[in-house]
Amino acid sequence: MRTLHPAVLATAVILSATTIATATRAVAQDYPARPIRLVTLYAAGSNSDVTARFVAQTLSMQLKQPVLVENKGGAGGLIGTIEVLRSRPDGYTIMFAAPGLASNVFAYKNPQYKFDDFTPLGVVGLSYYGFIINSAVGAKTLAEFVAYAKANPGKLNYGSLGPAGVSTILAERLKRAAGINMEMVLFKGGDPLNQALVANDIQVYFPTLAVARQRMKLPQITALAVTSTQRSKILPDLPTFKESGYPEVADLTFWEALYGVANLPPPILQKLRGTWAQIAATPEFKARQESFEREQWTGTLEQFTAFVKKETDALAVDFKLLNIQPLD
Repeated sequence: MRTLHPAVLATAVILSATTIATATRAVAQDYPARPIRLVTLYAAGSNSDVTARFVAQTLSMQLKQPVLVENKGGAGGLIGTIEVLRSRPDGYTIMFAAPGLASNVFAYKNPQYKFDDFTPLGVVGLSYYGFIINSAVGAKTLAEFVAYAKANPGKLNYGSLGPAGVSTILAERLKRAAGINMEMVLFKGGDPLNQALVANDIQVYFPTLAVARQRMKLPQITALAVTSTQRSKILPDLPTFKESGYPEVADLTFWEALYGVANLPPPILQKLRGTWAQIAATPEFKARQESFEREQWTGTLEQFTAFVKKETDALAVDFKLLNIQPLD
């Protein structure tokens, strides 16, 4: 066998690396050359779906290519997550995600992915959760609700979209902190859950603030508290759980963000991140965030990843403390 001279071999390696780098730059410059899929982990028509479609529209305008929303709900977002994970790392499949992306890692016995399999492209917004009840309960404050629950054991049911959901964790936290009993009732979607709450088939729910604000306009619904550490700007009359004496229920955030697979080519990753940063800085986007009861993330994406990890670690403790069993 003929052996190449070391100098020739070194030159070949350099040429090869240069060719690859040049090709990568060319791909990034041409990107995107075709439509992009934005996989959302939520059902069509939900508040998160509406936001995802707004995100897709703004990305389309900036990237000069269609961004097509695909709803891949089911299994708490696990189905859509796995589909994105299995996509090619070329920037043509990205994901619109929320806390389930992180919590599903320990909520399922075999989630088939690790949180580190994905990388953030941009933070869409932050919000919190509200505590709403059917008005037939008669409570006007959290203290009155707890008193009712203790005086009427077995009469309260709370709505859940799955044992791994944050709203379920919040209900279980309240049960433990207040020493009350509430039974979980599972629903396949937000619409039937909200219908059951209005009909008094269930009495309790922890929705996002956007949903809470919509529902509390109905005479059948009463809002009692929010999970933020400070009072919400959009619902300033509602006390926090912390000031109501139940700090254990607070400090969980509803976030929405764009993710891609972890091994995206750096130039494409930078282009997607830079594009979203430009969108998030516009007055139009900021105004829309306020109208949808969302706060903007002001830190870096590295800080966001650390923030999500902190909240996810807290949820993992909840799963053990509250004896919530991972799903098959």
